Amino acid sequence: MIRIILTILIGLLLAPTAQAINPTPEDLLEGAIKAIGGEHAIESLESFKLHGIIRLPDGRPVLEVDLATYTGGKVLAVHTFVGIGQTRFGSDGTTSWEETTSPSRTQVFKLIDDKILSRKVKQLNWIEWLTKLPLQLNVMEFQGETEFDGEPCWKVSIFDKTKIKRKERAYFSKATKRLIGRQTTEHTNDGDAVVNIYFRDWRPVGDLQLFHTVVFDRDGMEVAMVFDTIEVNSVDERIFELPDPVIRLRNKK
Repeated sequence: MIRIILTILIGLLLAPTAQAINPTPEDLLEGAIKAIGGEHAIESLESFKLHGIIRLPDGRPVLEVDLATYTGGKVLAVHTFVGIGQTRFGSDGTTSWEETTSPSRTQVFKLIDDKILSRKVKQLNWIEWLTKLPLQLNVMEFQGETEFDGEPCWKVSIFDKTKIKRKERAYFSKATKRLIGRQTTEHTNDGDAVVNIYFRDWRPVGDLQLFHTVVFDRDGMEVAMVFDTIEVNSVDERIFELPDPVIRLRNKK
């Protein structure tokens, strides 16, 4: 009997231990989409509206942001620089434009291309960046475990189309499955600077769970964008109609 027990124990000790299987980028994206409400809630978005304020580390407001989007590529955004003035940009889904103020304080309108419009929207609408990440699945690479914004995370690198140069990193919470931030590297005259972007203060918006604070951390200097209003499917489509000066510019092309 003792010999039999020893044989069983030795067998158990020598048996290979099961290894934890790391998630794939696809697994992480699927979990992140579910964590904010699921594919159905995202696909049912017809319009989106937010209002927020960017504050410096001392809490001083410097920029007020209003953004509205609608299916079909319709956009309207207003930047109000505290104590200085406003700029706007938008699109009716076909014609994209921008309005600035000249040194003589007059309004100046110009047409912009879709790439410029897309870049401007991405600078404001981080929620769209999150929901569009699955389109980059083929250039993602799982990088392992780490800690980001004080939370245990899975790290994923996102490369350019050549799959050689890394554009950014995305961080997925191990506890909540949410995508809680990203990291990029800025190339400056003084060398490379790491920029961490944290998505915080998650709250319900309709059927979705969305962050209401975005913190930009560049070499320890933090600037926060806090959204006091986020609404879905409540935008009046008429606000995207082109201003008269833009219509005249379009007709001259």
